[in-house]
Amino acid sequence: MRNVLAVIPKGSQDMVASIIRTIFAQPDREHIEKQFREVTTMLTRSHPKVAAMLIDAQPDLLAFAAFPRRHWRQIWSTHPLERVNKER
Repeated sequence: MRNVLAVIPKGSQDMVASIIRTIFAQPDREHIEKQFREVTTMLTRSHPKVAAMLIDAQPDLLAFAAFPRRHWRQIWSTHPLERVNKER
């Protein structure tokens, strides 16, 4: 998310972040993919660079949806990665 927010004006960051989060709030893969398309279409008009970044990262961004929903929270968590980075 930081990479995306870095390319847009501060005044638009909260709105864009909220729009992107709607992708991950969907109940299943079908709805996630549909919302992804809607979000990228919307952002293409207002923030084309952000839309392009999301489209380029789509396989990685939506990979979690291939797993059962009960695993999604663990997949989203970056806590283990943060610990590794602290120890370096």
